[in-house]
Amino acid sequence: MNEINYKNLRISGAFLVGGQLFQAILAFGVNLVLVRHISPGEFGRFALILAGTSIVYSVISPRVNVLITRMPQANYNSKVKDMFFSAMTLETLVGALIISLWLIASDNAGLFEFMLVGAVGLRHWTDLNKAFFERSMPYRQLAVVETSAAAGGHFLALFLLLGGFGWIVLFIREMMISFINLIGLWRIGGLTLYSPRLLSVSEWVVLYKDCKGVWLDGVMEGNFHRLTILLAGLLGGESTAGLFFQAQRLAFVPHQILAPIVSRILAVWFGQTEDDGVRKAGRARVLRLLFLPLLLTGILTLLFSDPVVPWLFGENWARVADILMAMFGMVIFCTLFETLKAYCLTTRRTVTMFGGRVVQYVGLLVPTAAGYSGWLSGDFALAAGLSTAYFFAFLFIFIVLHLNERDTND
Repeated sequence: MNEINYKNLRISGAFLVGGQLFQAILAFGVNLVLVRHISPGEFGRFALILAGTSIVYSVISPRVNVLITRMPQANYNSKVKDMFFSAMTLETLVGALIISLWLIASDNAGLFEFMLVGAVGLRHWTDLNKAFFERSMPYRQLAVVETSAAAGGHFLALFLLLGGFGWIVLFIREMMISFINLIGLWRIGGLTLYSPRLLSVSEWVVLYKDCKGVWLDGVMEGNFHRLTILLAGLLGGESTAGLFFQAQRLAFVPHQILAPIVSRILAVWFGQTEDDGVRKAGRARVLRLLFLPLLLTGILTLLFSDPVVPWLFGENWARVADILMAMFGMVIFCTLFETLKAYCLTTRRTVTMFGGRVVQYVGLLVPTAAGYSGWLSGDFALAAGLSTAYFFAFLFIFIVLHLNERDTND
């Protein structure tokens, strides 16, 4: 049984990583054109609205997808599926309403801003719904759908940009990616539909009780990177937010490529593997395989961000190189941290996970406070905060797991 799981892990990982690698290369190439036509301030406005929109969903969502993927087969029946489907539909609608009211109250409402709200909401619902299909690990088909969606959105944005549409292509791209994801999931038979209904108070209580640890982690995780964008805007305005957004996006590329293995395949494997010894061995094996490539990538980030980034992006974006260099710790430890996070969530070690998140926020806010006080530039301080945040959060969880497992063995 475990040998079959390892075989599926390798095959599924190959397809998903290949798709993510293609998406990362395509996004990087198209982004090189975008930054030549769109100013840091325009990118910053888009990033700030996207961050605010995503924060709302991260707060209200009980993370039904995690409940779906980790639920034992014996308890997975039509009544439970109906409750999950209704919950994901209702939370999406409520989130869209809250965000729309926020845009109107902050005087940021407009056609394309509402388009972004729709795009984020549609993608949120589709990603939750995908969990029904994902239980059987059909990652070859999902890789094709997700890669096609990314390609369609990026190519449309490039075409419209060259046609003179300007920065609004950022909003149109998000809507196209969300729309193709939905249609693609439907075409491969992966879209699960029930008649939505209002859930009782007791049903909502059960949902949030079952996923309270996942929800808390989701709130802290979902708001972490978005908080940095908002802080960058607070410290330096829309232009600084745009520069920071681009640097963070570059630093996130290694994890973007590896995320399907860590956050999806491994999460399902950890959850469905009953032998605790096999599960621990799998965790250790993945960490060993990932560390050296990520360390090398972090070193290359330090050595070559300048002058490569100004040469690729143009002098208007030269500051991105300095910010990216300060994020080298994020490049190394982000995926390692996410691996331990997936392990903790699926094995219900929520206290350990919560402790890691607290350490992560402390690691971010201490350097940021130095930037706010004027000891460091604000954007550089935030970037350094991301590096320390991921390093200390990974180290904390790694040590706690090791000590707990040693005590158990003793």
